Amino acid sequence: MQMTVRKNKDTFAEPVPAHWAGKDALQSHVLNTLSLMFPDGESFFIRSVKHFADRVTDPKMQADIKAFVGQEMQHSMAHERFNKAVAENVGNMDWFMWLFTVPTFEWLEPFVRKNLGFEFLHQWALSVTAAAENMTAGFAQSLFQPGELEKIKRADVRELYAWHAAEEMEHRDLAFDVLELVGGNNYAMRMSGMAFAYGIITAYVALGTSYLVLKDKEFPWATLPQQLVDLFTKENSLGRVFFEGMVDYMRLNFHPSQQPMHPDALAYLEKMAS
Repeated sequence: MQMTVRKNKDTFAEPVPAHWAGKDALQSHVLNTLSLMFPDGESFFIRSVKHFADRVTDPKMQADIKAFVGQEMQHSMAHERFNKAVAENVGNMDWFMWLFTVPTFEWLEPFVRKNLGFEFLHQWALSVTAAAENMTAGFAQSLFQPGELEKIKRADVRELYAWHAAEEMEHRDLAFDVLELVGGNNYAMRMSGMAFAYGIITAYVALGTSYLVLKDKEFPWATLPQQLVDLFTKENSLGRVFFEGMVDYMRLNFHPSQQPMHPDALAYLEKMAS
């Protein structure tokens, strides 16, 4: 299937409850935090890939880069709508957004790109993107396992995550392939990008989730120990998928295409096209 740009048009007219991911309040807050991070994070992915677009001569990869940019832009806009809809029930997170966006994307990144514009730093930014894309594609793969999407009872939220997840799997190879094109099979570069991506995402998710849990007046504290265990040990849980993906990414001969797209995700995209 040719990579293409699709739109999610849900407006989330009704406020989204804070606990929308089934019965697991902790996982809901992890996903609420990730959703806050998606728009700016995906804008960074776009910048990292587009920087090398003029190096690409293969027509298919050129078309895929354009589709990747379009897909990530659509994901950002959809999650901004979702974030507004859930804000009423999770509270003001402006402080978190400032802490996530300003030091990293408004101070550090522009300074590095303008004043320290060495080739390897641009490649390193792309390696961060490739690692983060592998992470999100792993989450996406888990969402299409039997019974996982059905845990999201609200239809518009379920559609948002099904669409986003399917497209993450569709374009999971792109940043990695561009990185190999411009930098070769540089394992050290790949690992340093992975360490930064997994480290910074873990730190911000832990911070945002902790804050949301602490201020949640309806959080089921009695079940928190079990929720934590489930988050890191249960099959298809976010924590387990996160660490399994990281270990897989560390293999010398790793390539994202070694994890085939889930057939249900492929069927979902084909249905959208029909």
